[in-house]
Amino acid sequence: MQTAIHFEGDQAYICVSDHGKIKEEEPVSYGRSRVEFVIQTAKAQEEGKIAVVFDDATGKIVKDAEEQCIRSGLQQGQVNFFTKEEAALGVVLFRGDNLAKGNTGIFDYTRKHFVYYEVKKQKDSVIVEAKDYTEQIKHAVTDQEKDAAFLTIIKQALARGITTTIYLCGEGFDGNWFSQSTNALCIGRRVFMGKHLFASGAAYLCANRQGEQKVPATVNHTTISQIGLVVHHHGRDMFCPLIMEGKPWEESRGEMEIFVSGINGLSFEVRNRSGMKKASIRMPLDGMKKDADIVYKLKIQGEYIKADQCKIKITDLGFGKIRPASYQTWQQIIYLERGDYNE
Repeated sequence: MQTAIHFEGDQAYICVSDHGKIKEEEPVSYGRSRVEFVIQTAKAQEEGKIAVVFDDATGKIVKDAEEQCIRSGLQQGQVNFFTKEEAALGVVLFRGDNLAKGNTGIFDYTRKHFVYYEVKKQKDSVIVEAKDYTEQIKHAVTDQEKDAAFLTIIKQALARGITTTIYLCGEGFDGNWFSQSTNALCIGRRVFMGKHLFASGAAYLCANRQGEQKVPATVNHTTISQIGLVVHHHGRDMFCPLIMEGKPWEESRGEMEIFVSGINGLSFEVRNRSGMKKASIRMPLDGMKKDADIVYKLKIQGEYIKADQCKIKITDLGFGKIRPASYQTWQQIIYLERGDYNE
């Protein structure tokens, strides 16, 4: 088992990786010392390693933290420190973004900084580039000012190359103030939000360094199909996993948040481990306006209720002050065919 901690402000965002499953935990206030929090977490964990992402990870800060961990009695290598660039790469690997089709970008908006991380394939290697846009948004106070500043940043950050996937991370994105900018962001791209992104990326990297298998061997009552959302992007369909295979069905669940416009329904697919489509399900969203100028933020949740039945729940989270959340929900049961689940 590996535990990853991303410190931002006075909060610790924690992900736990155990046999390929990465679970997000509720953020906690860590007190006055980040390193003491790491040491306490490491000593409480019976086995495995700790991955740490600092928001301001300079070489001296990391070196001092490593030395403090050793002095506390922890073994060399028990705690691994990652930069945000490394964690960004971990996000792409964990989420399975296809860099051959386009770049992945992460807009990271903290209390102190606004940084854009671009992950892209260059010949036979993958590189991560960071661009600091703090100066362009730090004087924005009102929602309208921040929205306008973010729109300008988007145009500059995405001016070169093709970017197919975007993640929004950080406390700065609280409040859904980004109405104009999100309209531009969603055109031809998949957009996701989450505060545990860097923690999940570090957890993935730490687990793979440890040699932990990404997916455990299948045993009775574990799922053998993955269920995900299908989005139309640049003229082709792209599969976004919601629930992965290889877990006991009682524990199999997933959640994501997306921005959409111009639709009144979503498509889901059931795929086997090789990625082959076994079934396609269209889920109508009655009441949504099929208008390209109206952006919806939707929370999509999936969980198995039986070995052969998966419930999909979608909730309308509105769009800031422009369109308050209606919290309207849509639910549908996906029934798996014989052979797509363990009996």
